[in-house]
Amino acid sequence: MTDIQSQFRASFVRRWHTNPDLAQTVDTLAGHGGRVARIIIKLWPDASKALLHWALVHDDGESVVGDVPSTTKGATVIHEQERAALDRIWPGLPELTPDEYERLRFADRLDAYMWVKHHAPHVLIGDGWPECRRWLFAQAEALGVAVTL
Repeated sequence: MTDIQSQFRASFVRRWHTNPDLAQTVDTLAGHGGRVARIIIKLWPDASKALLHWALVHDDGESVVGDVPSTTKGATVIHEQERAALDRIWPGLPELTPDEYERLRFADRLDAYMWVKHHAPHVLIGDGWPECRRWLFAQAEALGVAVTL
């Protein structure tokens, strides 16, 4: 049986709460997922249903582990807990092709970069953001899309 309450509650998790420059911006997983899906639709109008599904829910596992900074997410235990929670909330998520996964990863980071640019542009001069910008341009070229940052 689907636990719709968990799916509903996951959308309210606050992003950026551990970042002193962005904690006050009050972004939620629902907002983030919606923007990631919009980015995908704009850049790849023929995106699969599976990719759009993932765009909307890819961070819902954070409803269990919290919004963990991307530098920490590399920690295997946290990543495994987050993925297990995502699988409990959304059982049977469709598999993504490697290309779809790269599109999702790109759209996810592009949304984060654009959020920071909109809410706290002064932060973009450090804290890994210049590297993120370079990565975004390189990935956009690899994926065959053009973006303006």
